[in-house]
Amino acid sequence: MIASARRRWVPVLSVVGVGVLLGSGLGIAGGSAAGVAADTRATSPADLPEPSKDQLENSVQRWEVNGVKEWNTSESVEPLVTNKKDGDDAVITLASDILFDFSSAEISDKAEKAIATTVEKVPDGTKVTVSGYTDSIGDDAANKKLSKKRAQAVADVIADSRSDLDLTVKGYGEADPVAKNTTKKGDDNPQGRAKNRRVEISYDDS
Repeated sequence: MIASARRRWVPVLSVVGVGVLLGSGLGIAGGSAAGVAADTRATSPADLPEPSKDQLENSVQRWEVNGVKEWNTSESVEPLVTNKKDGDDAVITLASDILFDFSSAEISDKAEKAIATTVEKVPDGTKVTVSGYTDSIGDDAANKKLSKKRAQAVADVIADSRSDLDLTVKGYGEADPVAKNTTKKGDDNPQGRAKNRRVEISYDDS
């Protein structure tokens, strides 16, 4: 008599890797301890295995205290035109760095429109002085020449739009700075020099 063979059926489990996305965008793969029965599919976050502490630590990027610097834009954009009163005079200051290229006295079409706009409200027949200034870098004689050319270029634009105005053009070079060209330690001060490179339009506004 031959004993009949018995077949034993053993359920087989397969390990399915499950990815978890956290705030940093990094994936966490479930290990063997997070095995899921064959043919089981995660259909919601509740079906996913709990990530370990190490996985969480590696997936989240933290901001350290004082690790982020404040971005201050209050002085990051230089205006083309600023207006002020100096006694009875109205003074319109034009930033040379915006009007002109380096060592150039040529004005772009867009800048011409902006200059014309600044003198629209000047009373008819007013005497207007256009003065050019540079920073302290370079030869003084060359700076005076450049400042005069730039002032003349601005005056030409004004004359085209306001032929009624009585214009006087002057070039002062590095004289009469409105800011320090150097720091207290004698180091270069680029921000101060930028303010000194300017063209001023002034007239009696009493």
